[in-house]
Amino acid sequence: GPREFSMGATTEDVSNLAAQMADRLRVDPDDPWKDTLNPPPCVYKERCPKTGYLLTLPFETNCPMPEAFVYDNSYLDRLLKPVLTAKVPAAPKEAPKEDGAAPKEGGGKKEKKEKAKKEKAAAPAAEAVDPKMEAFNKAELTIGQVIEVGFVENSDKLYCCKVQVGPEDVRQVITGLRKHVPVEDLNQKKVVTILNLKVAKLAGQNSEAMIMATEHADEAAPEGKKVMLLVAPQDGAVGDRLFLEGGAPSTGCPKTLKTHFWDTVKGSLRVMGGKGTFDGKPLVTASGPITAAAGVTDGSEIK
Repeated sequence: GPREFSMGATTEDVSNLAAQMADRLRVDPDDPWKDTLNPPPCVYKERCPKTGYLLTLPFETNCPMPEAFVYDNSYLDRLLKPVLTAKVPAAPKEAPKEDGAAPKEGGGKKEKKEKAKKEKAAAPAAEAVDPKMEAFNKAELTIGQVIEVGFVENSDKLYCCKVQVGPEDVRQVITGLRKHVPVEDLNQKKVVTILNLKVAKLAGQNSEAMIMATEHADEAAPEGKKVMLLVAPQDGAVGDRLFLEGGAPSTGCPKTLKTHFWDTVKGSLRVMGGKGTFDGKPLVTASGPITAAAGVTDGSEIK
């Protein structure tokens, strides 16, 4: 229990107390201020045998927080018990297969991939995208009207044309038709143009579109080939789009057509039965079909 020290103690009492305190712990050895402390003679430290807490006697007779100072984990166990015993919802069990076989552990993703492959293989072929039609629908083939024809300096092959392709859209077109089509056969004529090719630079001049023409071998013609304009309906409106017979104009043309798409389109443009065709299907506008000039043979390329 606590030791009492009366203010009326004798010198002998003090000496006896001092002898008793000689083996006592006076200050906490872990206290950073222990060297500056000088407790009264009757004050000393004693470790609690149960918790290990360092009591200051005679002021403390019990550990103030015995549960926090025990050496085992019982105090922490009681704090964590609500967390450790909380119920976690169990994952739903996979329904058994029809044949009674248990599902294989970890096989979910693999089974899904296999199922997706089978579904893809079983899809009707009609749903597959035709790469030729995909390319054609991206090509902005349009009726235009040549409103001015000029010559390109230092070139005997090129015309510099102004072509109206929309109500307020006039494009500069540098075309290699000079040796094949006289000015009078080009100026003020309705023509077929491709508008969304990348702007090209020819003889130092920007060419913002291309005029489409037919071409076939002819030894008597300049450069051994006969080149003639593709014929647009004369009552067709400037800006009218080309599409395939039985279809409708595409509305999803990109601003700039990638080269590989245009190569695909060019490879399937031919004259068949006096008409311009793509992959054997006639090219038309809202005003009628696209035709070839008189004398153009079937199979002639359109470029």
